[in-house]
Amino acid sequence: MCRLSTTRPSAEGRVVLAYHLRTDLRERISKVQVRQPACHSNIWHSFCTIHTWNDENRGASQRQMKILYALDSYRPNIDGVGISTERQALGLAHKGHDVAIIAPSQRFVDYEETDSEIKVYRVRSVRIILGRWRLALLSTKRAEEFIDDFSPDVIVISLPFPLNWSALNAGRNRGVPTVGITGTMPEWLIYNLGFLRPFSKTLRSHLWRALATFYNRCDTVVAVTATAMGLLQEHGLDRPVHIISNGVNLKQFKPRRRNEQLAQMFGVPNKPTVLYTGRLDSEKCMDVWIRAIPAVLREMDVHFVIVGEGSEYDRLVALANRLGIESHVTFAGFLSSADYCQVFSIANVFAISSPAELQSIVSLEAAASGLPLVAVKAGALPELVHDGRNGYLFEEGNSADMAKKLLSILRRPADLQHMGRESRLIAHRHNLERSIAQYEDLYTGLVRQ
Repeated sequence: MCRLSTTRPSAEGRVVLAYHLRTDLRERISKVQVRQPACHSNIWHSFCTIHTWNDENRGASQRQMKILYALDSYRPNIDGVGISTERQALGLAHKGHDVAIIAPSQRFVDYEETDSEIKVYRVRSVRIILGRWRLALLSTKRAEEFIDDFSPDVIVISLPFPLNWSALNAGRNRGVPTVGITGTMPEWLIYNLGFLRPFSKTLRSHLWRALATFYNRCDTVVAVTATAMGLLQEHGLDRPVHIISNGVNLKQFKPRRRNEQLAQMFGVPNKPTVLYTGRLDSEKCMDVWIRAIPAVLREMDVHFVIVGEGSEYDRLVALANRLGIESHVTFAGFLSSADYCQVFSIANVFAISSPAELQSIVSLEAAASGLPLVAVKAGALPELVHDGRNGYLFEEGNSADMAKKLLSILRRPADLQHMGRESRLIAHRHNLERSIAQYEDLYTGLVRQ
């Protein structure tokens, strides 16, 4: 069996969740721990330390704005859209703006979270797919009430789900500028609703057109990558588009010496190591990742580390056992915020097999940490992985090709160092502070119109 006893943290260590976010968030997290469902990603922990800003950033804006974000998925559920949005919101709050979020509640009742830098309006909801996504009910009425209470200068939406639609329509009816930020690819829905897969080719085009129709109702649109912009324009987007990266904290994620204490804690030997961090849900295609391992092991003695959990966790552990590679794989589960930033130091290569990435926050973090990347040639990943420069791309669903590309890097230590430096240079283009400033300029321009 995979070494769950040594590599999967205790119940307390697996989760760090704060419903009320303050500037002293890291200290509060060390004191108050609440168990999250096992399907959440470690990404929350990387986010917890993202919003460290210099004090001089506070009050730096010439005009304070009131910015409202609508999210149909938000903490304690963890995904890239929620993380990048809250990261942006915190950054703007630290620059002196008044920021609020409207999101599903965690029970069948409306309430507000006010003990925070971000005011959160919670709309009553019920649990839906994968046991952690929740559907807001009576969202139109509640969104209108919350918007009237907050009186935003700008409304920011992301995906065409009930709360986002309600906030978008309410904003338009009140003459409030609306901004749509590209959040995900239709493949996410197709992968996670298995009954849709037989119709994936037909559905994909229809879903992209539906996304474009949704964003066409906004005053302006932000694409997190050129890939995202191209896909939307190909399917009918005709609104003004700005490309702004999700960004990565270059001070938090940086090249480090190998953290031997962390390696020993998870039983990771001092040998070439391949890492993945993130959700373990269907669209991540981690079965492809794991099936590449035997081919690598036939050529080299390598260890593999998987950080995070999700709906596929147990199936992936079982797959590693069936393949007889359990002694070469560490399933680390969740990590604390401090350990998450350090985990990149115990790896030599970061690998990702998910074909449904409009950017990939975890790949940005790996690049900023100075790791070469091996990534599937799909979605927006080729924008971060420049084939032959800071890593290699492999064909979608092709475990043999992934293994080949991993071996191409691992066999040449000089390439590891050179490609790692190139990854760091690429990550510099995605500096989080620059992204926050770009959003601030965009919103300021809309308010002044």
